[in-house]
Amino acid sequence: MSRFLSLCLAVVGVVGWFSSVSAQTAKADAQSFLEKAAEGQQIEISLGQLAAQRAVNRRVKDFGEEMVEDHKKGSQQVEQLAMKCGVQLSPGVSEEHKRKVNKLSLLSGHAFDRAYIDYILEDHETTVDEFQQRAKTIQDVGIKQWIDSTLPTLQTHREKAHKVKYSLQTNP
Repeated sequence: MSRFLSLCLAVVGVVGWFSSVSAQTAKADAQSFLEKAAEGQQIEISLGQLAAQRAVNRRVKDFGEEMVEDHKKGSQQVEQLAMKCGVQLSPGVSEEHKRKVNKLSLLSGHAFDRAYIDYILEDHETTVDEFQQRAKTIQDVGIKQWIDSTLPTLQTHREKAHKVKYSLQTNP
């Protein structure tokens, strides 16, 4: 075998190895993102239901109901994407998020309203930033399309939460 042929075979082997590693990395990235997105949807649904039940301010109650509806749709979409990508989603939410839901569930009245809106604002700031970053790096086309179509809804939630928070400050 000539040196050139040996070199070509070695390059093909290395390229094949890199593409295999790249595919595994892409799948792990997709799985990580989808699991985090699924958990985020579940948390928003749980907290939105809590707000719809516990909030004393009508705007907070309505906002909570909207969050439930929007995030139920998002949850279904994440589940469909996971099935298409062959990703098994973990059921439930992390202990950290369970503690947050429990902490909010202990509050009532205006204290609940303010804490809920503060949480939603912080969470949506983080989520919007993460979605914007992931839109640039995620390799799966379906997930990228979902991120691009979901981002405006998340930004709208953030804007509405700012307005609700302002209304709480001016008219609790």
